[in-house]
Amino acid sequence: MSEEQQDLTQWYVIQTKPGAEYRVQIHLINQGMEVFLPLVETLQESYGKMVTRIRPFFPNYLFVKIDLLTRYTMVKWTRGVNKILGTGHIPVPISERVVDTIKMRTGKNNLVRLEDEFKEGDIVRIISGPFKELRGVFQRKISNQGRINILLNLIGVDVPVQISKLQVKKVA
Repeated sequence: MSEEQQDLTQWYVIQTKPGAEYRVQIHLINQGMEVFLPLVETLQESYGKMVTRIRPFFPNYLFVKIDLLTRYTMVKWTRGVNKILGTGHIPVPISERVVDTIKMRTGKNNLVRLEDEFKEGDIVRIISGPFKELRGVFQRKISNQGRINILLNLIGVDVPVQISKLQVKKVA
């Protein structure tokens, strides 16, 4: 690719059909395009057990770096692509800085590393598991694997509970 042609490549956001992010990623890579699909680790209940799932950080969206003049139709008609985001029918590129910022927060296998957002005393709501919808008070981080300690007030008694940080959300 010549230097002149390289300058025309920009990042675009691709909206995929529901659940087609991985399929679109594979098709675009097979067509020789640079694709970025940030992922996040989530905890989900399945048959009474909590299991870790890897999901797209932006469901139904991924990033592709292309020269729109030469690759537009290839991308637009790729199986699983809904559209290239823009204004009306005109695709609009996004800043390379945006993609670089997300990439800086990703680790192995494009997994986005979420910052430890809890401080001692924060009120949290449990979003999954046997204590779902209960509120507690964040005490401390227990491990680098994401275990935290919270205090739950159950029938008037504060009970310390160890739980995955993926199972709680900070109450605003």
